[in-house]
Order: sequence, then structure tokens, then C-alpha cells
Amino acid sequence: MEDIIKRLKVALAFSVAYAFIILVSVGWRQDHTIILSFVVLLLLIHKYSYRAVLVLIGFLLWLIFYDTIPAIPNYTVNPVHIVEPYNLELRLFGIKDDGTTVIPSVWFASRTNDLLSLIAGFSYILWMPLPMIYTGHLFFSNKRLAVDFSLAFFLTCFIGIIGYYVYPAAPPWYYLSYGEGTDFTIPGSEGLLSEFDRIVGSPIFKGIYAKGGNVFCAIPSLHCAYPVLCFLFAFFRKKKMEMIVFTLWALGTWFAAVYSQHHYVLDVILGISCAIMAYFLYYAAAKTNRFSRLMDRYIAEIES
Repeated sequence: MEDIIKRLKVALAFSVAYAFIILVSVGWRQDHTIILSFVVLLLLIHKYSYRAVLVLIGFLLWLIFYDTIPAIPNYTVNPVHIVEPYNLELRLFGIKDDGTTVIPSVWFASRTNDLLSLIAGFSYILWMPLPMIYTGHLFFSNKRLAVDFSLAFFLTCFIGIIGYYVYPAAPPWYYLSYGEGTDFTIPGSEGLLSEFDRIVGSPIFKGIYAKGGNVFCAIPSLHCAYPVLCFLFAFFRKKKMEMIVFTLWALGTWFAAVYSQHHYVLDVILGISCAIMAYFLYYAAAKTNRFSRLMDRYIAEIES
């Protein structure tokens, strides 16, 4: 009975906090009702689902944080950069193609094939599922490590969002399709990930990117950061098989980011930097007494 009351209190506290944050930032939508209902259900239905929510706290924080970003679009904070990233990519990573220097995304566009499109699509779509699965894997061996990874994931995202606001930038597909003009009404595009949709016979990526309201968040590439964060957690634990899996995923994702015309090579490099920075910043904070005591109490709650 005591356990149920505790979970009820946590569910109520979360509901109030979530409703307040959403209502004062972006306003309530039907999907918020679904999200809130699902999380509350997990908190209440069983002690193991309650623990799962606590372990996945970083992903939940990211979901809430990402959902409130439209309240203050990054292009209202700093000027949007469209042609500058393209010209920099051309200068740093340009490829000679029939006597003309083109960016890597354009070079790939004339060399697409089904195999490359499948590799790109499958690598890119794992951006959230694989880190969540990895968190679950870590949970069964080391609960503290699972929470560490979850929170480091959120920190990686937070650093990336700062980048979006410091330097709002358009992806390659925007410049290639619309030129230098700034148009805030243009919807998101799946780019060359449309080839993956064609092959599998389902508008997976089209459906995902059609819902995006702000296309000027290309730098850095957070898709390219997540495999690196997973790799770092595997590397410092000396888990060779995990390192191999995450290396392959990282290579596929980095390739997909450029191949799909969603990111420049520079975006990929900066995304990698976000993950490295987040990892070491998190563990620097974890060494402090206050943070360590807080985490000890949090892990005790998960294990209780």
C-alpha cells in the first residue's frame, strides 16, 4: 500500500509539472494528453514500469524540453544562415565532379542506389530506439550506469540545442531546393531519405519530417552525436562487442546525414563534439559531492 501511495504522489507531481510547463510554453495539444497518460500509466501500473520511467528520466526530460522549443524559435534569437554553411562546406569538403566542385551531399545525389539508401535509412531511424534499448541493457547490469547514460543523453541534446540557438542554419536540402531566401513556412523535408521510403513502400521519413516546424536546426547534427555517446560508454567499460556495434552504427549515421542532404560534414563533426563534450561534462559533475549524493538517493529509489 505504501508503495502505491508513493507512486501516486510521483505521478501527481509529474502531471502537475508537465501540464504547467506545456501550458505556459506551447499550449496543450492532443499528443500531450497521450504522452501524459502513457507516463502516468507506467508510473502506476507496476513497480517495474515505475522504475523504467525513473531510469529513462533523461529521455523524458529531452521529450519535454524539445516540445517546448517552439515557444522561442531559434531564428528569433539569431539570424538564419543559409548560404554560409554551404560555401564553407564547398571550401572545406568540396569534391571534384566533372570539372565542377560540389558538396558531398550533391556528389552522393548523383550516385544513389538502393543499398546505400537502405543503409542510410536504417542507420538514421535508430537515433532514439537504440539509445533507449541500450539504457535498458545497462539497467540489468548496472542501474547507476543506466541512469548516467540517460542523463548524459539529455545533456548531449541540451548542448546541441544551444548550438541551434547560437547558429541557426538551414540543411543542404533547403539551400539546394529554395536558394538563399529565408522562408519560415517551408515544412521539413525527408531529403534523399525519400529513397528509403520508396524502397520499403512506406512514407516513414516523410511522415516524421512533415511534422517538423523549424527547418533551421541543422548545426550540429544530434543524430550523429548519439552513436558516439553510446560508443564512449562502451569504450570506457571495455565492451568490445558494444564498441563494434556502435562504431558501425556511427559510420552508417554519419554517412546517412550527408547522403540524405540533411547535414553538412561540418554538422557531423560538431555533432560528434557535442557527445564528447557531454560525456566528460557529465562525469565531471558526477564527481562532485552534491551530485553524487543526489544520485545515490535516486538510485536507492529505483532499487527500493
